[in-house]
Amino acid sequence: MTSGSPSPRARPRSAVQERRLRISDAATGLFIENGFDQVSIADIANAAGVSKMTVTNHFPLKEDLVFDQFGDELDQLGSTLRGERTLADAITAAEQYCIARETGGPVTAALRGRWRPDGWRLFAIMVAGSRVLTARFHVHYVELRDVIVEELPSPVTGVRRTTAAWMIAEAIHLIDWWPLEQAVAGESGPAAIDTGRRSVRRQAFAALRRGLVTQD
Repeated sequence: MTSGSPSPRARPRSAVQERRLRISDAATGLFIENGFDQVSIADIANAAGVSKMTVTNHFPLKEDLVFDQFGDELDQLGSTLRGERTLADAITAAEQYCIARETGGPVTAALRGRWRPDGWRLFAIMVAGSRVLTARFHVHYVELRDVIVEELPSPVTGVRRTTAAWMIAEAIHLIDWWPLEQAVAGESGPAAIDTGRRSVRRQAFAALRRGLVTQD
């Protein structure tokens, strides 16, 4: 789920990054169309115009073709939190990270019809319907928690540090999973879900501040 806090002037992608994005987009389109388990690496390579080895060099795990920005998200969240002096500042930085991701990442791309007009719901069904993809999705937030534990301000120690890291990671988890649940339910269109997840983000971080910052 993707992009953290980008700089105002994003650097142009390298040829390697462009190739990686092309492979990931081709794979996601095929997965949405045919189902995750039904698409082979050969199918993806053919659609992206590269060799099978190129696909596996970029994406050793098939599920990483769907969640190709997870590694970047870990780096971006870490750099966003690094250097903050108080827990309140760290929570604000984490919310800014989430705000930045509202304009990027696979969920946003699906909601905005990057692969096809109804791709938002099909993407959600694909993820929720695959044990492999669902497991990979949820594990990501354990990885985020580990990053947060490392980067929280040094005055936040012990059980409080662990608790704060878990709560921030789970707030981000909720913000990312909520749109998928709504899409699978099929009761709201992509525009309503896009708006709704902003409300979820505001409420989640307000709850974090009430639960954590008031202890300072």
